[in-house]
Amino acid sequence: MQCGISTACFFPRDTLESFEFLAKNGVPVTELFLNTFSELDQGYVDRLLKIQAKYGIRVSGVHPFSSSMEGFLFASAYKTRLGDGIALYRRFFEICHLFGADKLVFHGDHEYNLRQFSDEAYAENFATLAQAGLEYGVTLCQENVAYCRCGDTQAVHSLRPLLGEYSAFVLDTKQACRRGVGIYALMAEMGEDIRQVHVSDHAGSEHCLPPGAGEMDFVPFIAKLREYHYDGDLIIELYSDNYSEPQALLQAMHHLQKLADRG
Repeated sequence: MQCGISTACFFPRDTLESFEFLAKNGVPVTELFLNTFSELDQGYVDRLLKIQAKYGIRVSGVHPFSSSMEGFLFASAYKTRLGDGIALYRRFFEICHLFGADKLVFHGDHEYNLRQFSDEAYAENFATLAQAGLEYGVTLCQENVAYCRCGDTQAVHSLRPLLGEYSAFVLDTKQACRRGVGIYALMAEMGEDIRQVHVSDHAGSEHCLPPGAGEMDFVPFIAKLREYHYDGDLIIELYSDNYSEPQALLQAMHHLQKLADRG
């Protein structure tokens, strides 16, 4: 397993600056969080690609800024809206391909829409979008966001068989804490369909701390991931008010890598 840091940790710092900071400081892998429409412009993407070429940083996945719109676009029976959503996300898939990233992080529908749009219909639209992603070599990965459709174990249990061959998940520790869900129970429901892991530590009411700054024991966590044959990346994803200085992120990454290298 390789440990890295998401550019999301530096928001609202410009993505270019965040990406370059990580690359310059020897971070081997990142999740690229794009923050606005202008960052989809090819000129902006080319500047990011130059940084990648210079420093060799790997992009594991891309996180779209339009996550809050995904229920509107992809959990609706309005087919034209679905088509427009797929057209927008084709650009994200294309950017993934340019960076060599094989995953797109997906929040999906908000929980409040569950009564209006069935799991079966949601899975059908998810599959349609996932098929578009595969044209670019990209897997669409559903994240367990606390306030979204797939935020708890029962939701994953219900949705996973409906997704079938398109079943793929991002396991996020802070989101599990926020929802009050046991991380191992959630991991068991996702099983071998975990494609990306977002890590943070926690202590008491603090749900998002740098690994090593809280109470979470990452040794059994990593061991359990391996039981499900996960050998992907561990991406630290915090908010900018969850750490004191950027060096704390680098220290947390090195700490986590030492733990991952044990076995």
